[in-house]
Parts: sequence; C-alpha cells; structure tokens
Amino acid sequence: MRMLSRRAIALGLGAMMLPGAAQAAGGIDEIGYVSIGGIDQWVAIQGEDRTNPVILYLHGGPGEAQSPFLDMFKPWLHDFTVVNWDQRGAGKTYEKNGAATPNMTLDRVVDDTIALTEHVLNKLGKTKLVLVGQSAGSALGLKVVQRRPDLFYAFVGTGQMVSVIRSAEWQEKQINVPATHDAAEMKALHQWAIKSAPDRPYLDRMTDFMARPDAAAWIKGYEFESNHVGKEMQAFDAVTDAFDLAVPYILIQGREDRLTPFSVAKEYFDKVRSRGKVFVPIDGGHFACFTNAGAFVAALRKHVAPLTRA
Repeated sequence: MRMLSRRAIALGLGAMMLPGAAQAAGGIDEIGYVSIGGIDQWVAIQGEDRTNPVILYLHGGPGEAQSPFLDMFKPWLHDFTVVNWDQRGAGKTYEKNGAATPNMTLDRVVDDTIALTEHVLNKLGKTKLVLVGQSAGSALGLKVVQRRPDLFYAFVGTGQMVSVIRSAEWQEKQINVPATHDAAEMKALHQWAIKSAPDRPYLDRMTDFMARPDAAAWIKGYEFESNHVGKEMQAFDAVTDAFDLAVPYILIQGREDRLTPFSVAKEYFDKVRSRGKVFVPIDGGHFACFTNAGAFVAALRKHVAPLTRA
C-alpha cells in the first residue's frame, strides 16, 4: 500500500488529493495534505468502491497516528471507504508542522474533525458518514457527534474510553496495586493493562515500528499531542459529559480490554441515551478492531451499513 512521501504536495481544502492505483478500478486511494483549521493535515481516503458508505476513523493515543499502519485497514475496505487522519499535532501532521503547531486543545481537534468531515462529504458527494473512534478517539468522537450530529449516520465506539478514573478503579480491583491515585499507580495500572494477550500482535508491531530510525518524528508527534490534548482527555467522563447522543450508538468492544475495560464500557452503554444503540462484544482486547478485524467488520456490516441506507 502506497505511503506518503516527504515530497507530498500540500493541498487546500476541497482540492484534489494524490490519486492511487485503486481509483482507476472504481475505488479510491488518495493520500495527501488538506488545509484544516489553518494548518496542513495528513489525510488518506481508501476503499474498493467509491459508492460504499464512508467511515472517518479517529485514532487513539491521543497521538497514536495510524499513517504507518494503513494496511491494518485492508479488511475494512471492501465494504467501506475509510478516511484516516493524523490529528493536529500527531503523525505526519506533526511532521509537516512541528512543535510550532498552534491551538493544541481538545476543542480545536473537535472543530478539525468537523471540518474534515465536511471536506470528505463534499469531495465524495455524500450527505453523511459513519464516525468510528478507538480509545482516546472514542472520547473525541463522542464530543464531535454531540456538536454536529447532522453529519453522521452513527457513532461507533471501540476500545471505548469512558473515563480514566473509572478505568483505574476497575484495574485496581484486578491487581494488587496500592490505591495511591498518584502517577506511580497510574503507570503501574497501565503497564498491567497493556499486557492483555490479544493485544500483543498490535503492540508488537508498534514496538517494531518505533525502533526504526524513520519513526522519530512519529514518536515526537505522539508525545506532542498526548502532552497537550491528553491532559483534557483525563478530565473527560462520558457518563456525565456525553449522556445524550442524537445519533445511533454502536459499541463494539473487545471482551479482554484492560485499558478501557469491557464492563466499564458496557455500563456506559447501558446508561447513555441515543437514537438507537447496539452493543456487540467481540473476542479481543483494546485493539480488537485490528486484531479481530473479521468480527469487527462483520459487526459494521450488520449493524452500521443498514443505517447508511435508511
């Protein structure tokens, strides 16, 4: 799968992006920069059929840009056109703009998501798309659909982030760590949580990538967005901050998720009010959308695709 070169052309909002080979066969494979919120931001639009429903994927972290891992979305591309975006301050967007990236706030990233959504809808001739958020991206997604529900057929959460505190309370019950509620305890809980066996294939691949010399900018971007937006994410609580959704809500959660625990996500799902909701447990951990892509895409096909035809 073609990756973006350092010589990629910076493109304005609404401008044509770099064409890929899939485009000639009725699909789309376009990668480049789009002007969003006053800066050039990296966007990939890929799929086997332009007429398919569109998914905008919001990466986690915050800062865990997916530009180095686009091949993990291959199982999605038969049924959906997938938009990947390295958020403000992350990945190739950070590589383009550096530490001088302005307006590094969660509210600005929400606005960026809306601006990108409107760009994609205009470019592809669609009226709405499906928003999928993973981990920290699921918290971002909840805030986006609250602000502009008219742009989305549905919101899909996976590795659903409810709140850092609620996750930590669950984790404390699983292991013998003193409940000091300080940075040392949070680190210990995180180190235990990331050792969930189903997540190893994803984490091993990320570790291998981060050991490469060309990963230096990606790592800096991860730290940059995380150090800025992450502070606001820690204060987020979906139970109180995203109790009402004016779109259908589909939760596809890995049963062995330790980072954003299955039971915590299910408790939020049971409480949230939305325009219809579906809970789909699948085998896997926090990164089940990649490590168990077959089940994840099957859930999208069954529960989400029909909403785009209504």
